[in-house]
Amino acid sequence: MKKKLVAIALAGTILATSVVTPFTAQADEILTKIQQQETKISELDSKQTSAEENLSAITAEIDAAENRAETLLANRVKTQDEIVALQEEIADLQVVIAQREEQLDEQARSVQVNGSNQNYLKFVVSSESFTDLVSRIDVVSKMVSANKDLVEQQVADQKAVEDKKNKTEDNLNKINAMAMELEQLKGNLQVKRIEQESAVAALAAEKATAESDRQAFLAQKEEADQRAAAEAAAIAAAEAATTTVAATAAEATSQESASSVDIAASSAVASSEAAAPAQTAVSTPVVNATPAETPAPAAPVVSTPVVTAPALSAPTGDVISIAAQYIGVPYVWGGKTPSGFDCSGFTAYVFREAYGIEIGGYTVPQENSGTQIAVSAAQPGDLIFWGSRGATYHVAIYVGGGQYIHAPAPGQTVTYSSYNLSGAAFAVRVAR
Repeated sequence: MKKKLVAIALAGTILATSVVTPFTAQADEILTKIQQQETKISELDSKQTSAEENLSAITAEIDAAENRAETLLANRVKTQDEIVALQEEIADLQVVIAQREEQLDEQARSVQVNGSNQNYLKFVVSSESFTDLVSRIDVVSKMVSANKDLVEQQVADQKAVEDKKNKTEDNLNKINAMAMELEQLKGNLQVKRIEQESAVAALAAEKATAESDRQAFLAQKEEADQRAAAEAAAIAAAEAATTTVAATAAEATSQESASSVDIAASSAVASSEAAAPAQTAVSTPVVNATPAETPAPAAPVVSTPVVTAPALSAPTGDVISIAAQYIGVPYVWGGKTPSGFDCSGFTAYVFREAYGIEIGGYTVPQENSGTQIAVSAAQPGDLIFWGSRGATYHVAIYVGGGQYIHAPAPGQTVTYSSYNLSGAAFAVRVAR
């Protein structure tokens, strides 16, 4: 019986130990995963610092580009004002030149008809005195000098008109160059903004995932720790039971030695009592060492914010009528909404609303939105471009009859125009 009790106690201890060991190992494994996630988060923090430095540099480049754009826009407005002033000066000079040409023509006709040279000579010769002669020569000299001055002024004014026309042409070329640079800046800014937003979003998503995994592992570790603690308590209970059983066995052995001298008597007594059945119940503690497993908590879900584009009306396919709705909207460089458009922002918005398609955010990608055709072959709804392909600086929507609708320049509004259509480089029929 003593051996049986000891065996039962040892079996309980072994059973409890064998059950708790997997939970302890699981807790250690989860701890390793947590440490790995913490290392990953630390690395992401370092990457985030580097990314923030890069983003700061990109932001500085964007600010510099926007400042450059503001300077270009101001210079463009100034140059346009200079062109207007030059054109007014040219118009005034042309009026004066026309009047002077009429006067010179009249004098030329008078010389041919009346022989003014002979008249001048007769006027001098017919003087009555030397003093009168000198006076008449002075008068003739002044008349001839006046005519000479008139001719010289005419030549000077004509040259001034030519110079002003050349200056106007130079200023127009400067405006076109600035417009092209503005379009290129716009494209660069769009790319940089997209890169900046993508970098921020990717970094935030990766870090959020790492934090989520870390929290999930922490929850699993806490559960494993609780299981290990429960099993440790079971082991302690089993060991206590083993100690109790061993003490009972030792007491039984002592009692057996003390009564060895009375074996015969005990045997007799035992024989006499053999008829009476004896029942001895030995209870042993039952250890339930396998608790029901609790499922690990699910990792928290990190939602990504969804950016919703401004709602547009259902596509109608009528580009011309939709474009006409925005007559009077002010020009805003980089503007892409009815609160303010620039040339490419206007065309992009109209085609998006008309057909539900994207043709690009500035002139260069819009060049590739369809089939290139000659300006002379353009039909209503086609795009008209100014500037060489790949470096265009202005775009408009052709409406027919030699007219187009566009967002012209700073200080102006969306309007119809026919000016300089012959200066357009090419047209594009947009794929729909």
